[in-house]
Amino acid sequence: MPRKFIKKYLKPDLFDPKDHVWVGVVWPVEGSTGNKYSVELTEKGFECDCRGFGYHGYCKHSRQVLKQVERAIA
Repeated sequence: MPRKFIKKYLKPDLFDPKDHVWVGVVWPVEGSTGNKYSVELTEKGFECDCRGFGYHGYCKHSRQVLKQVERAIA
């Protein structure tokens, strides 16, 4: 029996993304190979459209944006 796909999110530690003013904001990120990705803040956390995020629920692009956002908030 195949496992169901469960969507994962990178959850911030310093703030609760639910109902946050930045929900829906998309940050463009250029990957190490020059590919362009989009990282979006959703009500459940950050989400990236790269392949790695789909597998793991995190990636270097989403972690980069999370770090920038948490620095801006702190």
